[in-house]
Amino acid sequence: MNFKVATAIYFVTLLGCSAQSQEPTPKLQHAVLTTPQSTLIAQGIARLMHSQPIAVADDAFINSSILVTDSMGITDAQGNPIMGKQLSMPDRFELLIKDKMCFVRHLDSKATEPLPLVKCKAVN
Repeated sequence: MNFKVATAIYFVTLLGCSAQSQEPTPKLQHAVLTTPQSTLIAQGIARLMHSQPIAVADDAFINSSILVTDSMGITDAQGNPIMGKQLSMPDRFELLIKDKMCFVRHLDSKATEPLPLVKCKAVN
């Protein structure tokens, strides 16, 4: 490669990097709800897990950014729970916030779902 071409590429790359914003990209932060919003949380988890809404306690995500639920039960073709031993581990979720938008994340899969109607605040 020609020295002049290599030098030009180097300076263009250097200028491109320095032209980027010096502000750090906001990251998802752990959050808690400002008021109980169990219905919206249940709907968000259902969208995230591609399941029917689950029962979520009124104090979910109020005191902690982590929620542990019974594993999503196995159901038959009609949606009725199949009785028997459950061998799967409980599902764990975390509430997160970025730029005033709340998200719920499944801790095992890292799948994340936005919760546009949910009001939460960052945990300090």
